[in-house]
Amino acid sequence: MRRLRLTAGYTIEEAAEGLPFSEAMLQRAETGLSSLRQSGHLRSLLERYGVSDERSIEELLDIQREASSEEWVSDYKDVMTPPLMSKFVGIEEEARMIRAFHPLLPWGSLQTESYARAIFAMQQPVLEVTSESVDKAVRLRMRRREFLTRDEEPVRLHAIIGEPAFRHVIGDIEVLQEQCREIVMLSERENITIQVLPSSGHRYRFTGDFSILDMGNVLPSQVQVDNAWGALSMSGKPRDVGVFSRRFERLTASALPPEETPEFIRTLAREIK
Repeated sequence: MRRLRLTAGYTIEEAAEGLPFSEAMLQRAETGLSSLRQSGHLRSLLERYGVSDERSIEELLDIQREASSEEWVSDYKDVMTPPLMSKFVGIEEEARMIRAFHPLLPWGSLQTESYARAIFAMQQPVLEVTSESVDKAVRLRMRRREFLTRDEEPVRLHAIIGEPAFRHVIGDIEVLQEQCREIVMLSERENITIQVLPSSGHRYRFTGDFSILDMGNVLPSQVQVDNAWGALSMSGKPRDVGVFSRRFERLTASALPPEETPEFIRTLAREIK
């Protein structure tokens, strides 16, 4: 960033003039002590420097996001955190829209703290990790939840959840019932759309979790899938994004309409034993 500024012939004061961040913030970003928090700020700065090559802009924005997320994700790094999580969280935080399908569990950012803790506690003896690792994983999940519930420009989410997610007792019955109530409540937010894919009937189905992150004009859309080893895989290739987008469209058509989903979840919650 410093090289770009100097090449363009700007001082720190001139570069920051009229832009929504201070000279001190730009100085810290150039020295690697922090990063510009919003992708729009970096894009405005690059435009001032005369950087017009979209590929170069996208690469710098990608680096900025990863660095920005690394600052706080590092507090949660642990053996339970997949290696690509910092990059995924950085992109997730800046996404305009997320489309997610989870056939067996609620999408992570929709989970209550009690439900998330029960999920990670189940994995504790398998992964042979400490209770501190579980605590960190839960805190990260709750932090990611803020992307959906923040007051300013919350991320839009369209989640399709399989019916088994509301029948598998995680933790205990009270934990699952609380989770059901929480999803019904979150579905009332303007930025969140939730559908349930019933187990009965002739419907299009897919076996794995995936999400598609629409980055608007900032970056190409990204598709994320969980693999069998519990790690993240991500791709921005148009063909990959296209395949999963078509899958999501089919799942959307097969799932219950959003307006019918809350009552369906309430009914399932009453049937939990």
